[in-house]
Amino acid sequence: MLVSMLHHAGQQQNRFRVNAPGGEFPKKSLHLAFVLLTACSCAHLAAQNAPQPSEPANTVLVDPAHAQDWITDISDGWRVREGDDPAWASPALDDSAWQPAELDDLGPSHAGWRWYRIHLKLPAGDPPISLLIEGGEGTYALYVNGAAIPGPEVRSSLQVIRPTERALALDVPGADLVLALRTHTPPIYANWRLPQFLSASIGTPDAIESQRQALQSGRMYAVLPVIAVNLLLVLAGVGAFALRRSRPNQSEYLWLGLYLLLLGLSDMLWGCQEQGVLPLSANFLAADPLIYAATIAQIEFTYSFGGRRVGRTWRVYEVLLLAPLVLLWLQWEGRLPSTIYLLIEALIVIPVALLLPVFLLRWYQRGNREAGWLILPSLLPAATVTLGNFGSISIFLGWRRLDFLDNLIPIGVAQLQMDDAGDLLFLLAIAVVMFLRFTRVSREQARSAAELSAAREIQQRLVPASLPELPGFHLEAAYLPAQEVGGDFYQVLAQRDGAALIVVGDVSGKGLKAAMTGALAIGALRTLAAEEHGPAALLLRLNRQMLEAQESGFITCLCLHMSPQGAVTLANAGHLSPYCRGEEIELEAGLPLGLTADADYSETKLQLEAGDMLTLLSDGVVEAMNPLHQLLGFERVRGMSGQSAHDIAAAALAFGQEDDITVLTVARLSAEAIA
Repeated sequence: MLVSMLHHAGQQQNRFRVNAPGGEFPKKSLHLAFVLLTACSCAHLAAQNAPQPSEPANTVLVDPAHAQDWITDISDGWRVREGDDPAWASPALDDSAWQPAELDDLGPSHAGWRWYRIHLKLPAGDPPISLLIEGGEGTYALYVNGAAIPGPEVRSSLQVIRPTERALALDVPGADLVLALRTHTPPIYANWRLPQFLSASIGTPDAIESQRQALQSGRMYAVLPVIAVNLLLVLAGVGAFALRRSRPNQSEYLWLGLYLLLLGLSDMLWGCQEQGVLPLSANFLAADPLIYAATIAQIEFTYSFGGRRVGRTWRVYEVLLLAPLVLLWLQWEGRLPSTIYLLIEALIVIPVALLLPVFLLRWYQRGNREAGWLILPSLLPAATVTLGNFGSISIFLGWRRLDFLDNLIPIGVAQLQMDDAGDLLFLLAIAVVMFLRFTRVSREQARSAAELSAAREIQQRLVPASLPELPGFHLEAAYLPAQEVGGDFYQVLAQRDGAALIVVGDVSGKGLKAAMTGALAIGALRTLAAEEHGPAALLLRLNRQMLEAQESGFITCLCLHMSPQGAVTLANAGHLSPYCRGEEIELEAGLPLGLTADADYSETKLQLEAGDMLTLLSDGVVEAMNPLHQLLGFERVRGMSGQSAHDIAAAALAFGQEDDITVLTVARLSAEAIA
């Protein structure tokens, strides 16, 4: 510049020489002008080289290169110090002795308080500026030039979230900024080796917002498949509960619904907290406890599906599944390393992943074909949880070889966790299995309904709608069938001499087979009654015919012959004895019909006087049971034996019906009543 100025001075000297009045300037004047110009040039150079006001050594110059929308990474250049002191927010604080830190390379965080500071030199012109921080939500507060910025704050450990993105407007005048981050890392956050921060950027509001939305979209692409898959599990669980209502006797639908509901909620909570949608506490307070409860439901479902009872060993194991709840608290407090907890969780779930399929295979080999359908589906949920845990342990311990077990599985733009992929495959497999199971059971129930309808039609023939008139006697009958068709029957058959043959019986078993056996017995009984055998001979002949028919089961039967004068002859084939005058009639009870050809029957005689009543009943009366599992019993029945047939039946029904209730009473009328 000095050469340029001297050249310019020479040009001015030539101009003066030409234009000066009266000829050339005096040489002395020209020399003085040249000296003055040289002095001015030297002074200008000295001013440029003079020392400027000092700036902090860790000041970061933000150079947007004059772009309209710009963003600059400021993860480098920070200073960090352990502890907590509100004075560390002051912009005048000398932090040159603090340790250097890079926010994007901090590694796993450590529990406790820390402060991070950085000095920024912004471009001139005071443009609008925003800050983008990826950090643990609830673990930090931000100060700009000593003033707290609304929004980020240090919260309770129950509200802490994994690192997420947050955009903050920096409406602070001036080109010099001091950013201070006051941070607190709770034990659980550090125990899971989460980074305190991932990055920090500064830029124009539009550029920062675009970057924030991009980071948020990345998290949503990961969490939406988690929500979708596990919402399907929850809805499938609700569907299983609905099937349970239509199939109240099939408990496998109840346990399957509970298992799917618990598994879906657990994995959904885990996935949401892992992507920063929910706090870390969602996992430790809900997701992990639910997975242990789901494991218990899986055991109960498997045994119920296989038609087996859960053994004592599995019951002890189910109780042991409550032990990790204590470990969760120790982990939350930072007293149990996360690697140890994950290893324990994997080892606890392994028995379900390995042993249940083995039991299913054993049941399949023993003839339970449906158990074979469940082998593969039962492997998936517990196995994927176990593999995912080993992947996390590998990452924490730096094994590397098993890291892939914790990696997301890409599906187009979306990504799935390994356990979510296992749950999806399980849901598809179990849907097929339960559809086949439901179809088979529906066919069986339709067949049973048809058999039940046929049995009821047959039983209507076993129990006459009305009783015949017997001169000098009043007959009354009450029949209350249970939900399932049984084999109770009674008949009143007139004899040629004016007498009557009365038979009350009960076929063993229920359903169509019992009804058909009863119908066979009634047909044989009517044929034999025409031959007018005595009660003992009739039972003997009836026993032989039942044996010749080769029907399985047996029949208890009480047979009595009653003359018009009230003379009664009774024979009993294993049936309940009748009652008269409030007392049980002592009869020799022979063997039920249809058991052996060697059965023999004896007769007992008694006389009914005017006003006497004979009460015959089935075991459904005596075996009525209340909610306390108490039987109505012989003593109560004896006490009410003098009541009408309908009153006795109603009392047994009110006490608690368990079987068909049949009561038949025969009362001899007095002369006045007959008249």
